[in-house]
Amino acid sequence: MRPSRIILLFTIAAVALASCTTFKATGLAVSPAEQKYAVLGNFSIQIPVTEFLGSSGGSKLLNVTANATDPAIAAAIQQEIKAKGGTGAVNVTIVHKASFFNLLLNGLTLGIYAPGTVEVSGIVVK
Repeated sequence: MRPSRIILLFTIAAVALASCTTFKATGLAVSPAEQKYAVLGNFSIQIPVTEFLGSSGGSKLLNVTANATDPAIAAAIQQEIKAKGGTGAVNVTIVHKASFFNLLLNGLTLGIYAPGTVEVSGIVVK
């Protein structure tokens, strides 16, 4: 193989691999002063996720379903706030996970089907 073809193949592979990772954060807030609130309790919930064209546990190719879990996560947090009689949630952590079985399914479908779990935890406050 000629060196120019090898360089071209490595360049194409590098661009393809670099474009497969996506991170999105929405609704973030930072408050410079410490807020006064009453802690009503902690919550930790798991939401099953079914995505397409990506990898289980996070990155999505072409972002086909990158925002698909946003409404489910927001609704789950609101449900926890309402159940505990709170007005908000602080220290919310969102983790996208994939089990071995999820990764196996993702690999067998060549990245078309990407199941996983989103774990949401935080503190309900009033």
